[in-house]
Amino acid sequence: MNHSMNPNIDAEKAHQAALKLIYRHTHQDYKGMREGVKEILTLRGLVALDELTESEVADRLPQALKKEIQRQAARATSGVE
Repeated sequence: MNHSMNPNIDAEKAHQAALKLIYRHTHQDYKGMREGVKEILTLRGLVALDELTESEVADRLPQALKKEIQRQAARATSGVE
């Protein structure tokens, strides 16, 4: 078994992966970059990805995961690796 010695590192990796999925599956009209920082539109306005609240992440993550599963399924059926 290969377990990380620091659970905080694992939690941070999972959080960053969640943010990446949320950004990937946010419609292009609702995301962008300013000065190299990825932002998405929230009820609070444009917010840097790293500044999303846990609630905002929790609200967006299920839809992003669903879209990611659909994306991977489409790639698998098209034969793209």
